[in-house]
Amino acid sequence: MTTSYLLGGHIPLTDSSVREFYDRYPEIRRSYEETSEWTGVPVAELLEGGRHTERELLHAFDGLRQAALVLGLHDVLAARGVHPDAVGGISLGGLLSACLAGAVDRRELFEMLHYHRLVPPQPAGTRAQGMAVAALRFGDDPEDYYGERRQGVYLAADYDAAYGGDVHVIVLSGYVDALEELVAQHPRRMQMLDEYPGAFHSPLAQYATDFMAPHIDGMTFRDPKITLFSPHVAGAVTTADEVRDFFLYNHVRPVGVKPLMAEVERIGTTAVVGLGPGLPQSLVVEPLTMTLILTPGELDEAAEALR
Repeated sequence: MTTSYLLGGHIPLTDSSVREFYDRYPEIRRSYEETSEWTGVPVAELLEGGRHTERELLHAFDGLRQAALVLGLHDVLAARGVHPDAVGGISLGGLLSACLAGAVDRRELFEMLHYHRLVPPQPAGTRAQGMAVAALRFGDDPEDYYGERRQGVYLAADYDAAYGGDVHVIVLSGYVDALEELVAQHPRRMQMLDEYPGAFHSPLAQYATDFMAPHIDGMTFRDPKITLFSPHVAGAVTTADEVRDFFLYNHVRPVGVKPLMAEVERIGTTAVVGLGPGLPQSLVVEPLTMTLILTPGELDEAAEALR
Protein backbone atom coordinates (compact mmCIF):
# COMPACT_ATOMS: atom_id res chain seq x y z
CA MET A 1 0.00 0.00 0.00
CA THR A 2 1.24 3.47 -0.93
CA THR A 3 -0.33 6.11 1.31
CA SER A 4 -0.49 9.83 0.55
CA TYR A 5 -1.63 12.41 3.10
CA LEU A 6 -3.36 15.57 1.88
CA LEU A 7 -3.66 18.54 4.26
CA GLY A 8 -6.10 21.40 3.89
CA GLY A 9 -5.82 25.13 4.25
CA HIS A 10 -6.39 27.39 7.22
CA ILE A 11 -9.97 27.37 8.55
CA PRO A 12 -11.50 28.36 11.92
CA LEU A 13 -12.03 25.33 14.18
CA THR A 14 -14.86 24.84 16.66
CA ASP A 15 -13.71 24.55 20.26
CA SER A 16 -15.60 21.27 20.67
CA SER A 17 -13.80 19.62 17.74
CA VAL A 18 -10.42 20.45 19.25
CA ARG A 19 -11.39 19.36 22.76
CA GLU A 20 -12.79 16.04 21.57
CA PHE A 21 -9.48 15.01 20.04
CA TYR A 22 -7.45 16.46 22.92
CA ASP A 23 -9.35 14.51 25.57
CA ARG A 24 -9.09 11.22 23.71
CA TYR A 25 -5.51 10.94 22.46
CA PRO A 26 -2.27 11.46 24.43
CA GLU A 27 -0.38 12.22 21.19
CA ILE A 28 -2.68 15.18 20.51
CA ARG A 29 -2.35 16.39 24.10
CA ARG A 30 1.42 16.29 23.67
CA SER A 31 1.14 18.24 20.41
CA TYR A 32 -0.78 21.04 22.14
CA GLU A 33 1.58 21.02 25.11
CA GLU A 34 4.58 21.41 22.76
CA THR A 35 2.80 24.21 20.92
CA SER A 36 2.27 25.99 24.22
CA GLU A 37 5.90 25.47 25.25
CA TRP A 38 7.23 26.86 21.95
CA THR A 39 4.88 29.85 21.64
CA GLY A 40 3.95 30.80 25.19
CA VAL A 41 0.23 30.47 24.41
CA PRO A 42 -1.43 28.54 27.28
CA VAL A 43 -2.92 25.15 26.41
CA ALA A 44 -6.25 26.27 27.85
CA GLU A 45 -6.37 29.18 25.43
CA LEU A 46 -5.50 26.92 22.50
CA LEU A 47 -8.36 24.62 23.47
CA GLU A 48 -10.95 27.26 24.24
CA GLY A 49 -10.41 29.37 21.16
CA GLY A 50 -8.99 32.83 20.81
CA ARG A 51 -10.41 35.73 22.73
CA HIS A 52 -8.64 38.28 20.58
CA THR A 53 -10.76 41.00 19.04
CA GLU A 54 -8.44 41.83 16.15
CA ARG A 55 -8.90 39.61 13.11
CA GLU A 56 -5.18 39.50 12.35
CA LEU A 57 -4.37 38.10 15.81
CA LEU A 58 -7.25 35.64 15.72
CA HIS A 59 -6.22 34.40 12.28
CA ALA A 60 -2.66 33.66 13.46
CA PHE A 61 -3.96 32.04 16.64
CA ASP A 62 -6.31 29.75 14.69
CA GLY A 63 -3.38 28.67 12.53
CA LEU A 64 -1.52 27.50 15.63
CA ARG A 65 -4.38 25.42 16.99
CA GLN A 66 -5.08 23.85 13.59
CA ALA A 67 -1.41 22.99 13.13
CA ALA A 68 -1.25 21.40 16.59
CA LEU A 69 -4.31 19.31 15.80
CA VAL A 70 -3.19 18.12 12.37
CA LEU A 71 0.32 17.16 13.47
CA GLY A 72 -1.22 15.43 16.48
CA LEU A 73 -3.46 13.40 14.14
CA HIS A 74 -0.34 12.32 12.27
CA ASP A 75 1.26 11.28 15.56
CA VAL A 76 -1.75 9.15 16.55
CA LEU A 77 -1.53 7.26 13.26
CA ALA A 78 2.25 6.93 13.55
CA ALA A 79 1.89 5.46 17.05
CA ARG A 80 -0.35 2.80 15.50
CA GLY A 81 2.13 1.98 12.75
CA VAL A 82 0.69 4.12 9.95
CA HIS A 83 3.19 6.32 8.09
CA PRO A 84 2.72 8.25 4.84
CA ASP A 85 4.83 7.57 1.78
CA ALA A 86 4.04 11.07 0.49
CA VAL A 87 2.42 14.23 1.79
CA GLY A 88 1.22 17.54 0.41
CA GLY A 89 -1.18 20.31 1.19
CA ILE A 90 -2.85 23.61 0.42
CA SER A 91 -1.66 26.84 2.08
CA LEU A 92 -1.18 26.09 5.80
CA GLY A 93 -1.44 22.41 4.89
CA GLY A 94 1.56 22.79 2.60
CA LEU A 95 3.67 24.20 5.43
CA LEU A 96 2.61 21.38 7.74
CA SER A 97 3.35 18.86 4.99
CA ALA A 98 6.92 20.11 4.77
CA CYS A 99 7.25 19.46 8.49
CA LEU A 100 5.83 15.93 8.19
CA ALA A 101 8.25 15.30 5.34
CA GLY A 102 11.16 16.17 7.64
CA ALA A 103 12.07 19.35 5.76
CA VAL A 104 11.55 21.74 8.68
CA ASP A 105 11.68 21.29 12.44
CA ARG A 106 8.38 21.38 14.32
CA ARG A 107 9.55 23.95 16.79
CA GLU A 108 10.73 26.29 14.05
CA LEU A 109 7.45 25.82 12.19
CA PHE A 110 5.36 26.73 15.23
CA GLU A 111 7.58 29.66 16.12
CA MET A 112 7.10 30.94 12.57
CA LEU A 113 3.31 30.51 12.73
CA HIS A 114 3.26 32.38 16.03
CA TYR A 115 5.49 35.14 14.64
CA HIS A 116 2.94 35.63 11.90
CA ARG A 117 0.69 37.42 14.40
CA LEU A 118 3.07 40.38 14.15
CA VAL A 119 2.41 40.99 10.44
CA PRO A 120 1.12 44.57 10.47
CA PRO A 121 -2.45 45.16 9.28
CA GLN A 122 -3.10 47.28 6.25
CA PRO A 123 -2.90 50.99 7.13
CA ALA A 124 -6.18 52.70 7.96
CA GLY A 125 -7.76 54.33 4.96
CA THR A 126 -6.30 51.89 2.40
CA ARG A 127 -8.56 49.81 0.19
CA ALA A 128 -9.72 46.84 2.29
CA GLN A 129 -8.68 43.33 1.27
CA GLY A 130 -10.52 40.05 1.73
CA MET A 131 -11.45 36.64 0.34
CA ALA A 132 -14.50 34.86 -1.04
CA VAL A 133 -15.42 31.32 -2.10
CA ALA A 134 -17.27 30.33 -5.26
CA ALA A 135 -18.95 27.03 -6.11
CA LEU A 136 -19.09 27.03 -9.91
CA ARG A 137 -20.92 24.65 -12.19
CA PHE A 138 -18.72 22.66 -14.53
CA GLY A 139 -18.82 24.43 -17.83
CA ASP A 140 -18.59 27.87 -16.20
CA ASP A 141 -15.42 29.75 -17.09
CA PRO A 142 -13.57 30.41 -13.81
CA GLU A 143 -11.76 33.36 -15.40
CA ASP A 144 -15.07 35.21 -15.51
CA TYR A 145 -14.56 35.59 -11.75
CA TYR A 146 -11.00 36.93 -11.55
CA GLY A 147 -8.08 38.36 -13.48
CA GLU A 148 -8.39 40.63 -16.49
CA ARG A 149 -12.17 40.33 -16.51
CA ARG A 150 -12.43 41.23 -12.81
CA GLN A 151 -10.01 43.96 -11.85
CA GLY A 152 -8.90 43.68 -8.23
CA VAL A 153 -9.86 40.00 -7.90
CA TYR A 154 -7.33 37.13 -8.03
CA LEU A 155 -7.49 33.33 -7.97
CA ALA A 156 -6.18 32.22 -4.55
CA ALA A 157 -7.00 28.50 -4.45
CA ASP A 158 -8.48 26.05 -6.93
CA TYR A 159 -10.01 22.97 -5.32
CA ASP A 160 -11.19 21.61 -8.68
CA ALA A 161 -13.98 19.00 -8.52
CA ALA A 162 -16.13 18.48 -5.43
CA TYR A 163 -19.55 17.14 -4.48
CA GLY A 164 -19.58 14.23 -6.89
CA GLY A 165 -17.82 16.16 -9.62
CA ASP A 166 -20.71 18.57 -10.25
CA VAL A 167 -19.14 21.63 -8.63
CA HIS A 168 -15.85 23.44 -9.19
CA VAL A 169 -14.73 25.16 -5.98
CA ILE A 170 -12.41 28.17 -6.12
CA VAL A 171 -11.29 30.70 -3.51
CA LEU A 172 -10.76 34.29 -4.59
CA SER A 173 -8.63 37.05 -3.06
CA GLY A 174 -8.84 40.74 -3.73
CA TYR A 175 -10.23 44.08 -2.72
CA VAL A 176 -13.34 43.77 -0.58
CA ASP A 177 -15.42 46.13 -2.68
CA ALA A 178 -14.60 44.21 -5.88
CA LEU A 179 -15.38 40.89 -4.21
CA GLU A 180 -18.65 42.14 -2.74
CA GLU A 181 -19.73 43.35 -6.17
CA LEU A 182 -19.00 39.89 -7.57
CA VAL A 183 -20.87 38.14 -4.74
CA ALA A 184 -23.87 40.39 -5.32
CA GLN A 185 -23.93 39.28 -8.96
CA HIS A 186 -23.70 35.57 -8.03
CA PRO A 187 -25.36 35.24 -4.59
CA ARG A 188 -26.18 31.55 -4.99
CA ARG A 189 -22.67 30.56 -5.95
CA MET A 190 -20.51 32.83 -3.82
CA GLN A 191 -20.02 34.11 -0.31
CA MET A 192 -17.51 36.31 1.44
CA LEU A 193 -15.02 34.70 3.85
CA ASP A 194 -15.12 37.31 6.58
CA GLU A 195 -12.74 35.40 8.86
CA TYR A 196 -9.75 36.12 6.59
CA PRO A 197 -8.15 39.54 7.23
CA GLY A 198 -6.31 39.87 3.92
CA ALA A 199 -6.05 38.78 0.29
CA PHE A 200 -3.87 35.71 0.83
CA HIS A 201 -2.35 33.84 -2.13
CA SER A 202 -2.44 36.91 -4.31
CA PRO A 203 -0.03 39.74 -5.21
CA LEU A 204 -1.86 41.93 -2.68
CA ALA A 205 -0.25 39.91 0.14
CA GLN A 206 3.27 41.01 -0.80
CA TYR A 207 3.43 43.10 2.39
CA ALA A 208 3.11 39.91 4.47
CA THR A 209 5.80 38.17 2.41
CA ASP A 210 8.15 41.11 2.91
CA PHE A 211 7.53 41.15 6.67
CA MET A 212 8.03 37.39 7.12
CA ALA A 213 11.09 37.09 4.86
CA PRO A 214 13.79 37.89 7.49
CA HIS A 215 12.29 35.37 9.92
CA ILE A 216 12.05 32.65 7.27
CA ASP A 217 15.61 33.34 6.14
CA GLY A 218 16.72 32.46 9.67
CA MET A 219 15.02 29.05 9.62
CA THR A 220 16.75 25.76 8.81
CA PHE A 221 15.37 23.79 5.87
CA ARG A 222 16.35 20.31 4.74
CA ASP A 223 15.71 18.07 1.76
CA PRO A 224 12.39 16.21 2.32
CA LYS A 225 12.78 12.63 3.56
CA ILE A 226 9.60 11.44 1.85
CA THR A 227 7.83 12.67 -1.28
CA LEU A 228 6.56 16.22 -0.75
CA PHE A 229 3.94 17.40 -3.22
CA SER A 230 3.78 20.97 -4.48
CA PRO A 231 0.43 22.80 -4.56
CA HIS A 232 1.76 25.14 -7.26
CA VAL A 233 3.05 22.94 -10.08
CA ALA A 234 2.96 19.22 -10.79
CA GLY A 235 6.04 17.59 -9.32
CA ALA A 236 7.68 16.94 -6.00
CA VAL A 237 9.57 19.44 -3.86
CA THR A 238 12.95 17.77 -3.50
CA THR A 239 15.48 20.24 -2.09
CA ALA A 240 15.87 22.42 0.98
CA ASP A 241 16.04 25.50 -1.25
CA GLU A 242 12.70 24.61 -2.84
CA VAL A 243 11.15 24.20 0.62
CA ARG A 244 12.50 27.60 1.67
CA ASP A 245 11.08 29.09 -1.51
CA PHE A 246 7.67 27.59 -0.74
CA PHE A 247 7.65 29.08 2.75
CA LEU A 248 8.83 32.46 1.54
CA TYR A 249 6.29 32.88 -1.26
CA ASN A 250 3.33 31.01 0.21
CA HIS A 251 1.39 34.24 0.74
CA VAL A 252 1.55 35.48 -2.84
CA ARG A 253 1.23 32.31 -4.94
CA PRO A 254 -2.11 30.72 -5.81
CA VAL A 255 -2.49 27.09 -4.79
CA GLY A 256 -4.45 24.20 -6.27
CA VAL A 257 -5.47 20.59 -5.87
CA LYS A 258 -4.61 19.53 -9.42
CA PRO A 259 -0.82 19.62 -8.93
CA LEU A 260 -1.20 17.55 -5.76
CA MET A 261 -3.42 14.98 -7.46
CA ALA A 262 -1.11 14.70 -10.45
CA GLU A 263 1.66 13.54 -8.12
CA VAL A 264 -0.69 11.32 -6.10
CA GLU A 265 -1.43 9.47 -9.32
CA ARG A 266 2.14 9.52 -10.63
CA ILE A 267 3.63 7.75 -7.60
CA GLY A 268 0.97 5.03 -7.65
CA THR A 269 -0.90 5.99 -4.49
CA THR A 270 -3.37 3.37 -3.31
CA ALA A 271 -4.71 5.19 -0.22
CA VAL A 272 -5.40 8.94 0.06
CA VAL A 273 -5.92 10.35 3.56
CA GLY A 274 -7.37 13.82 4.09
CA LEU A 275 -5.64 14.57 7.38
CA GLY A 276 -7.76 17.02 9.34
CA PRO A 277 -9.87 20.02 8.30
CA GLY A 278 -9.43 22.45 5.43
CA LEU A 279 -10.27 20.33 2.38
CA PRO A 280 -13.77 20.25 0.86
CA GLN A 281 -15.54 17.31 2.47
CA SER A 282 -16.63 16.00 -0.94
CA LEU A 283 -13.37 16.54 -2.80
CA VAL A 284 -13.19 14.20 -5.79
CA VAL A 285 -9.94 12.23 -6.09
CA GLU A 286 -11.06 9.68 -8.69
CA PRO A 287 -10.24 6.93 -9.35
CA LEU A 288 -9.17 6.76 -5.70
CA THR A 289 -11.30 7.18 -2.60
CA MET A 290 -10.14 9.64 0.03
CA THR A 291 -10.41 8.80 3.71
CA LEU A 292 -11.20 12.11 5.39
CA ILE A 293 -10.35 12.38 9.10
CA LEU A 294 -12.43 14.97 10.91
CA THR A 295 -13.65 13.04 13.99
CA PRO A 296 -12.08 10.65 16.50
CA GLY A 297 -14.18 7.81 15.08
CA GLU A 298 -12.80 8.44 11.60
CA LEU A 299 -9.27 8.55 13.00
CA ASP A 300 -9.68 5.17 14.70
CA GLU A 301 -11.18 3.63 11.57
CA ALA A 302 -8.36 4.96 9.40
CA ALA A 303 -5.71 3.63 11.78
CA GLU A 304 -7.25 0.16 11.57
CA ALA A 305 -7.73 0.20 7.80
CA LEU A 306 -4.28 1.55 6.92
CA ARG A 307 -2.15 -0.73 9.07
